[in-house]
Amino acid sequence: MGERMVWEQPRENSLTAHIHGITHLDGVELDLRLTTDDELMLHHDDSFARGCYVENYSASELNEYADTFSALLAKSEFTEPWQHEGKCVCIELKSPHPSSGKGGGWFAGTKRVNHLAKMLDLVREAVSPFELPLTSVVFYSFDPRFLKAAKMVDFPYPRARLMPYLREWGPTRLKKAVATPSFIANSLPRLMRKHQSWGAPMIPCASQYLHGPSRRLVTGTTVGLEGKGLERLTRTRKGFPAFVWPAPTAIESKLLGAGLTAITDSTSPEIIDLPCGGTRWARPATQPLSHDNSAQLSGLSGTSAKEKIAELTKDVPRWHELDDDDRRELLDGWRKRWQWGRSLDELC
Repeated sequence: MGERMVWEQPRENSLTAHIHGITHLDGVELDLRLTTDDELMLHHDDSFARGCYVENYSASELNEYADTFSALLAKSEFTEPWQHEGKCVCIELKSPHPSSGKGGGWFAGTKRVNHLAKMLDLVREAVSPFELPLTSVVFYSFDPRFLKAAKMVDFPYPRARLMPYLREWGPTRLKKAVATPSFIANSLPRLMRKHQSWGAPMIPCASQYLHGPSRRLVTGTTVGLEGKGLERLTRTRKGFPAFVWPAPTAIESKLLGAGLTAITDSTSPEIIDLPCGGTRWARPATQPLSHDNSAQLSGLSGTSAKEKIAELTKDVPRWHELDDDDRRELLDGWRKRWQWGRSLDELC
């Protein structure tokens, strides 16, 4: 009898990682940076070695460290679910480190706007042939000039701002220190109103607004994942989508129970039992469980939960396979549970 294969997490932002994510979950988040030869690279950090900034190299020079966005789009295993199965892809545009000298360097300004505008033009050119549903993609950035750049190029896809403002370079403690004033000044309801006024389809939400002692530091209305805080959150949102990051498994079931989208780094198919209780169902949006299906998972753990997940994965239809009546039934249940503001006809 052979040994059981142990799942190994792929390199962040690799083709393998994104194909795994879009196959096994409801979607993925990916990070894009711009090279010297105007290629979009899948890379989170501003450098791949000390002082080696991504934006100062060509795509071929970065081949060892990162994959291109075009290579990902050439994979039907990625694009087919994105186009036809309701999977959502969140695309974060990364600004260059000031020391790279790109995008205006330390002075930024108009050159940074132009840098982001070029990235947006390249992204539009890359994804437009796929004729994606507008509900399946959203673009965002921490850079405060991002929305200006999107307006400048008449960008046609949904976009939002990542807030509170988190500087994209420097030590983690320094980043958090810089972000603290913005965090305190902007309660989640206030950020929601800002995003709605910008025409954003959703709000990227730092989990610190919802969980832990930091949520009480904000000026204005506090919200949470339990009790009165959850009631205020549900009442304020009225169904306005919130994509929560980071989403550790310790609070995953609470996030989903609140009707929120969890952006997780924990994508292992071996995760069955969640630390906060309950069994993980990895596709709550694109393979939603009925009340009866959910009841079948209740109280299970370990091997029995794993077997039931395998059974439901095989038997439960995906969202794109449901007929209109089944979709309406699910949407109506969610609308009532989370007090969505839109009517059932608007949702359908």
